[in-house]
Amino acid sequence: MNKTPYIDFYGKHNISPVVNNFDKNFHFYQRNALYHHLGIYTGFIKGKKVLEFGPGNGINAIHTISMKPLEYTLVDANLAGINNCKENLKRYSPNGGWKIIDSLIEDYKSTELFDLVICEGLLPNQINPSMMAKHCSSFVNKKGVIILTCHDMVSSVSETLRGMLGEILIKDTHDFDQQVTVLANFFESHLKHLKGASRTAEEWVVDNILQTDFWKEAPLFTIPEAIKSLEDDFTVINTSPSFFLDWSWYKDVNENTKDHFNKIAVDSYWGSVHNFIDYSFVTPNRGKSDNKLLYDICNTIRDRVSLSSADNKTSINLVVEACSELLNALPVEQIETKLAIESYISGINYYINEGKVNSEIFSYFESWWGRGTQYISFIKS
Repeated sequence: MNKTPYIDFYGKHNISPVVNNFDKNFHFYQRNALYHHLGIYTGFIKGKKVLEFGPGNGINAIHTISMKPLEYTLVDANLAGINNCKENLKRYSPNGGWKIIDSLIEDYKSTELFDLVICEGLLPNQINPSMMAKHCSSFVNKKGVIILTCHDMVSSVSETLRGMLGEILIKDTHDFDQQVTVLANFFESHLKHLKGASRTAEEWVVDNILQTDFWKEAPLFTIPEAIKSLEDDFTVINTSPSFFLDWSWYKDVNENTKDHFNKIAVDSYWGSVHNFIDYSFVTPNRGKSDNKLLYDICNTIRDRVSLSSADNKTSINLVVEACSELLNALPVEQIETKLAIESYISGINYYINEGKVNSEIFSYFESWWGRGTQYISFIKS
């Protein structure tokens, strides 16, 4: 039987693990900042056609609809999510101008092209993210824009390690609701360190721990992979967080602008990716070879976590060994991150030796979060 990421898990438990209660003004401030990073301004959306894949509860769509697009089409196949989205749009955008289509993304077909296509929190963890990105981009009009989100080994390593820890915490708990309670109680203190977190601890553990695809099984989708997927027809505009370093003068550009700016984006990524590992501070750019090594170690951690089992302490010890390598691959300035990793190593070693988890040992680890998701915008040639 073919697997449908997200949809199968959400459908099995009849859930849509996203926030519904929100401060509208604060939410709009955040979304305005995101769009500013990505070069999407109110004047661009007004009177234009917008398509959003996987809108979840529709809260983000409410912000975009406030910019007065000509029409807004939302595509989703999670029944609980669709019903949730409809209720929110009816409440906050009662004047219409939007429609929801019940369809798997890969099955969606339309001869209509759109000025803005949004694929947020969607492509990482798909079976073939690149293929789906190309499918979604096929609905972008010429000179239109597409927004994607990306997720890589470095930015997600702290959450990958939380996934293994979560599996250990519930290894003797088999009821889904009880698992949610156990995990939420443990990780609630972690989430308090995450600025701007909008979901409850229960919603977060369902989507990020119990849905094991997120941290264990599915492919990720990096910024260089996204650029490679769309490079034939699209040029990078910007990212959020914005990390491009471009000292070229426009008169110095002697190649196709698409190739020029896409190359700068990839080069900037490899110079900056070490800063994706911890969102709490930024250190200077460094050489590509150093960051490639860092990336490879994070990749090893994810591979070993994927093969680990809460009852197999040998497999868990392999993850600990890779974490020790990670310590040495970080820039010397990232002292707090190193303390967090050491805390994790100590906590897991305690479990290996004692057979139980002591939450106090993870006190430094609980504040460590990477820049998990990155946004990237493209314009169609």
